[in-house]
Amino acid sequence: MAAGAEKLKLRILFVSAADWAFRGHRLSLAKWLIQRGATVGVICPEGDERAILESAGLEVYTMDWTRERVSLVEAWRAAREIRRVATTFEADLVHCVSVRCVLLGWLASWGGRSWRLIHHVIGMGSLFSENPSSLKTTGLRALVEWGLKCAFRANNTVTVFQNQDDEAFWRKRAGLGESQCVRLPGSIEWKEVAVPEPKTDMGRILFVGRMLEDKGVRELFAAWKQVCSRGVKVELILCGDVDIGNPRSLSREDLENMADEKDCVWLGRIGNVLEEMTAANLIVLPTYREGLPRVILEAALANRAVITTDVPGCREIVEHGKSGLLVPPRDAGALAESIEVLLDDVVRRSDLASGLQERVKQEFSDAALHPRWLDLYQQADA
Repeated sequence: MAAGAEKLKLRILFVSAADWAFRGHRLSLAKWLIQRGATVGVICPEGDERAILESAGLEVYTMDWTRERVSLVEAWRAAREIRRVATTFEADLVHCVSVRCVLLGWLASWGGRSWRLIHHVIGMGSLFSENPSSLKTTGLRALVEWGLKCAFRANNTVTVFQNQDDEAFWRKRAGLGESQCVRLPGSIEWKEVAVPEPKTDMGRILFVGRMLEDKGVRELFAAWKQVCSRGVKVELILCGDVDIGNPRSLSREDLENMADEKDCVWLGRIGNVLEEMTAANLIVLPTYREGLPRVILEAALANRAVITTDVPGCREIVEHGKSGLLVPPRDAGALAESIEVLLDDVVRRSDLASGLQERVKQEFSDAALHPRWLDLYQQADA
């Protein structure tokens, strides 16, 4: 905190679906707030990141809740625990990150509350990425949509969306006014990373993310095989783990079968994403829908060109032809064509990477976004 600056007296409790997700996406903001005098806590299911979060100055609480199944009984228990912790913590603001946590935070507020709610929609999940395939899914989607409408309309609540598509959808669907919601994209700590592309006889394309159907992993694998069939020498590197808590996760057997193909490697979850990115020529994210994909922000740090899909979240960052290439979702043929074009043109890859760097540095850096979060917190607490 700068000398002479007024100490921030806010007490902010985050509600997160996983401690690893909080560490990867919110810890930088939490530390920034703590440095300015705020007291920050997080409640999430038990995980492996507690020591890291506590060493950063957070108060860490756990709730008995799992992402691996949908249970109204477990949801109610988790909501009661959030309410208990928010009361004990004496929270001024409870910041609920993800659709599931928004619903839990709303349930926790039943019966009155002394804190204000920040609902943070970081993506709509598989329920909203495609049309329901069964009566059960249709019913679940209707129930979730009803719950979200109620949560977004609640008194003393502000809803934050990461992209304009989600904001426009829910403004219309839930009838939200300008004072009830705001758009704040994700951000990344900006640092200059000047690592030239590797000079090898074989190109290298990289995917980083959870191994989900909705991330377009199967389309990427099919596109890579098409490119290879045309005589192009290129490796496909898949970085990320299966997600047993998500019904759209690929299985380990699926990924092991892919990795059985020559020049396809599945690394699983990795610790140093930037190191893998700088060893690649091209970053590819053929997802069906996103909130605001961090992997594209990381690609900007690594100074690598990106191919992604023309869907919510991705087109918030990538401007086609200037800061990357956009292709239609679920279209392996179009993806293969774009991969082949960029692998064959190092100058264009460099131009797109530079365009992405400039855009992310100016519009999606922590330095640009953290003060906007502070403004939101202070307005919500006023």
